[in-house]
Amino acid sequence: MREPIIAGHDPRSDDRAAVRLGVEVARFTHAPLIVASVQSGPMPLAVSMGQTLPYAVGTVDADLAEDGASALDEVAAELEHEGIDVGFRTLVGTSAAQALHEAAEEEHAALLVVGTGRRRPGRALPGSTAERLLHGAPCPVATAPHSWAPRGALDEIGVGFVDTDEGRRALQAAHLLARRAGARLRVITVVRPTARMYGETEASTATQRGKQFEDALGEHKLLAMRVAQAAVEPLGDAVEVEIDAPIGDPAQELVDLSRFLGLLVCGSRGFGPLRAVLLGSVSRHVVAEAHCPTLVLPHGVESALEDLLAERPGAAATA
Repeated sequence: MREPIIAGHDPRSDDRAAVRLGVEVARFTHAPLIVASVQSGPMPLAVSMGQTLPYAVGTVDADLAEDGASALDEVAAELEHEGIDVGFRTLVGTSAAQALHEAAEEEHAALLVVGTGRRRPGRALPGSTAERLLHGAPCPVATAPHSWAPRGALDEIGVGFVDTDEGRRALQAAHLLARRAGARLRVITVVRPTARMYGETEASTATQRGKQFEDALGEHKLLAMRVAQAAVEPLGDAVEVEIDAPIGDPAQELVDLSRFLGLLVCGSRGFGPLRAVLLGSVSRHVVAEAHCPTLVLPHGVESALEDLLAERPGAAATA
């Protein structure tokens, strides 16, 4: 049996974005879906002095529902005729992030799906369940914007590319997804204007004129596209690929372009423990503000996504 997808549902909210995304992924991959709702439970009596998890263990989150069973029953009724393998679990704990993390470990989940909450322009939702999960996830995490609903076939997938190990892993994952979905892949490598580029406009000798700033920017844009193209080529030609190198703030450019994408794949920072996502400022902002779902890969768990997307004999893939 294929490892399951876990979609977290907040019983205090009518928003079904995470559940909808979980259903779409389950339909696409033929993996079983578990819709999990977290309600408050008794506070642990002891807290380790060596606690390293990114959520509090000695306190109960104030925003946890006392009883999530009725809300989960409503979701179950809504999904009754979706035609997927779906189950439901009420989790009891002191933190939604902790309870979902433990459920993912217990179920050997291939993917966690959570909502990002209501969009707050300019803010990255510090302390949210999504953010805390992303700092210690045992599997890839997909986030669904508030009120998200599928727009039809998954026809274009974007990936924020930087020339690092983590950036290449994100590119490989996005390419795998695009191939499985029959979708176009848009590789987005943002060129940020820097002081160094302005320095290139200065004349290097008394007889050699300096560059125009637009020329310096153009050269860096061309170089970024060549680097991205070199990273794409080993992945094969089974996917239609477009490389885009917008100039500006990386986080805002990715957020703006997410309006036109079905999914945006982001990498995590290239340091920290295995099976952990450490979001940099760009990824953190994108996850909170993107207009489409995002997929973030924890360091060292790429095989989980490959297993999730593997074709089963006799199963036809759908987008």
